Order: sequence, then structure tokens, then C-alpha cells
Amino acid sequence: MPTIATFLLSITGSVVARVLFTLGFGIVSYAALTTLTDTVISLAMSNYQSINPKVLQLLNLGGIGQSLGIITAGMTTRAALMAIKKLRPI
Repeated sequence: MPTIATFLLSITGSVVARVLFTLGFGIVSYAALTTLTDTVISLAMSNYQSINPKVLQLLNLGGIGQSLGIITAGMTTRAALMAIKKLRPI
């Protein structure tokens, strides 16, 4: 029984450290992706609002607003997956 307890205690330390590292990295990467996404969205909105109103109405009929949202979500997901792939060995 004492060998099982020492084994569990030895594993617990490395698991806790790994979980804390993963949580820390998750928070940092979330903050970076949020900042990047907010910057891209504000840039797109400022350019979107500078379009001629008549052209903007036609674009809205075509669903350009929804498509920009889908494209932004896809870019964010791609960036997150690339970060996970690069940091997999850690």
C-alpha cells in the first residue's frame, strides 16, 4: 500500500504542474486571440461603414455581414488550431 501512495504522490506533482501550465498558456493565448480579433473586427467595421449607403444596402441583401462573421470565426479557429499544433509536444 505505501508504494501505491508514493506513486500517486509522485504523479500528482507533475500533473498539477502540467495543468497549471496549460491553464496559464490558455489564458495568454485567449487574451492574444481576443485582442487580435477585436482589432480585425474594428478595422473591418470602420472600412465597412465608409462604403456608399446604396452599395452597402446591396451588400447587406447579399449577406456580406454574416459572411464576414463566418470568415472571422474561421480565422480565429485556424489560429487557435495552429497554436495547439505547435505546442503539442509541451
